[in-house]
Amino acid sequence: MKIVLLKDKDFLLLMLGKLVSLIGSDMQSFALSLYVLKITGSATKFASVLSITIIPKLILGPIAGVFTDWLDRKKIIVCFDFLNGVIIGIYAILFNFTGELTMTSIYFLVFILSLTSVVFQPAISTVIPSIVKKDHLIDANGINSIVMSIGSLVAPMIAGILMGMNGMLIIFWVNSISFMLSATSEVFIRIPNYNKMPNKISFKAFKRDFVEGIRYIKNTKIIVVFISIVIIVNFAFNPLFNIGIVFICKEVLKISDFQYGVMQTVLVVSMFIAPILCGYISKKISIGKIVFYNIFFICILSLFIAIISTESFRSMFCSNMVPFILILSICFVVGVILGIINISVGVVVQKNVSLDKLGRVNTVMTTGTMSIIPMGMMFFGFLYDTIPVWLCVTISAIIMFAGIITFKNTLFETEKEYVK
Repeated sequence: MKIVLLKDKDFLLLMLGKLVSLIGSDMQSFALSLYVLKITGSATKFASVLSITIIPKLILGPIAGVFTDWLDRKKIIVCFDFLNGVIIGIYAILFNFTGELTMTSIYFLVFILSLTSVVFQPAISTVIPSIVKKDHLIDANGINSIVMSIGSLVAPMIAGILMGMNGMLIIFWVNSISFMLSATSEVFIRIPNYNKMPNKISFKAFKRDFVEGIRYIKNTKIIVVFISIVIIVNFAFNPLFNIGIVFICKEVLKISDFQYGVMQTVLVVSMFIAPILCGYISKKISIGKIVFYNIFFICILSLFIAIISTESFRSMFCSNMVPFILILSICFVVGVILGIINISVGVVVQKNVSLDKLGRVNTVMTTGTMSIIPMGMMFFGFLYDTIPVWLCVTISAIIMFAGIITFKNTLFETEKEYVK
């Protein structure tokens, strides 16, 4: 991975801006979750706050992609970062006077911030391929992944310290300032303007460009394949990681809270390893093969998890330590693999989608792949309550295996044309 990319002023400013705003946002999300649980004591209400953040993305995501391709993307990211800073600053002032937040005001804040991210995220996702040469996209996305991991690791620790000092008030102020600083850094980034605004804005023009984006995806075989693969992974593997592993660790292995904390730390560490390995592996193997073999390996690892969760395997040991270490090791490897897959798929999209359509393509892909997650959660949540854990994990592995085998030939055939 070429750290030398950070010598480029535009790329460095982008990374610094993203790091500062991410730390602020993650701090606020972490602190707000603690605040909601504190004032309500209800996990249901906390879950409802999380659900609100998804609604605008699912409904408005594809629509926002068209406007992202129409408008100046630099102005979008600068204005929306500044707007977020103002909104959160207003909440800081209100909280300073009232000393509390109602659930209604929390819902409104979360909804508004989610609404702004619907336009902001597709715009910011186009910046890296706009300012970085295609040959350096893997390294650039690797650095971006590391920056995001640093933010995710540091934010909860800082939030915990600040919450102990002055509660939500200081969190709001820090996040507001972080967005302002991010907007300021983005002002000085030179971003080529690839937007194509129609001469006359109308519903007809919107429909034409929206349909054009869908058609572009349908006609680009490698993108269709990757969307299909990510949908399968989100349906079968996301529940395994977010429900199955937690259930196995807490209910089957009966691990302590400290052990669970160690597992979360190990997952974060794996995120740092992935970009480094991805840059090295991509020089030896094509991205198409990277995705195929990595998902195939995940299927095998999932079967090992199924074996570990069986009573016959656990009865071989006098404590949960060996099974826990095995699960921990598998989770670390899977975390690295998922990081490599995410970077690889992102690079293929950035390389093969023209920049004037990238906003639409990204939002359609995100919406399509995210929409399957609740279905997978409900389906496997039901299974974990009704059949043995090892069987649930095995079903996840079989679904992923069937999916990746189905697309093997298509992926390998199209890699010479698209995956360069």
